[in-house]
Amino acid sequence: MASEHPLLMSDFLAESELLLASMVRSRDSLRACPSDRAAVRELSRDAHTLRGILLMVDLPALRDLAYRLEGAVGELRRDTSRSPEDALRLVDETVRALSDVLRGAATQSRSHAPARAERRGREAVSLAARPLLQTVLVVDDSRTVLRVVQRALEEAGFRVLTANTSTAAVEALAGEPPALILLDLSIAEQDAGALLRRLSQNGVFHRTPVVLFSNQPDTLLRATAKRLGAAGHLRKTGDARAIVAAVSAQLAKPARASGGP
Repeated sequence: MASEHPLLMSDFLAESELLLASMVRSRDSLRACPSDRAAVRELSRDAHTLRGILLMVDLPALRDLAYRLEGAVGELRRDTSRSPEDALRLVDETVRALSDVLRGAATQSRSHAPARAERRGREAVSLAARPLLQTVLVVDDSRTVLRVVQRALEEAGFRVLTANTSTAAVEALAGEPPALILLDLSIAEQDAGALLRRLSQNGVFHRTPVVLFSNQPDTLLRATAKRLGAAGHLRKTGDARAIVAAVSAQLAKPARASGGP
């Protein structure tokens, strides 16, 4: 649960505040100009990002609201003649609900501040004392998601590298290749799988399994992973055991051949 981990809550608070501000700007733009397609695209991106974050923390009521908002904005994108009123109403509900959560979480986070430094110290000592397993590169544009996955894998003994852009991911691969890359699908599809093509071109993709990470439904995610040539897929979850199990299972498979995906 997010409230049990001050570092995660800190990232969640910071990221959610940015999303709130962005959603309010898009809402105001749509109220002023209902045909503003740029505002619709921005709302769609924010709703998708918010739902992905909320899959990683224990806030099911907000997650349901973000899902409804994403659906309403998706209908706006598909039907340009549709009135934005339903989407705007859901934006207002989401903003109010998220604001309430942030106020409560901020108060709780401040109350945990004295113990935060001590907790960090204990975790650092604990991780340093463990023999590290293989290295995993996690690529996601959400600080909250990166924090959850990094924590889960490090506690299981993995060495974890993180990157929040495709460029940072390629830079991270300049050194010793990781044993596995866990890649946010939204980054992978920003340019029709451009990052996967870049990995393939420099040879890393053929040596290193890439697992797509997304909040898409499992059947759709499986099909997308197959289409893009990824080694596997994992639906976003805050369940540390599920994350570790998926990574471990993928690493237990025979190494990929160097001839192609």
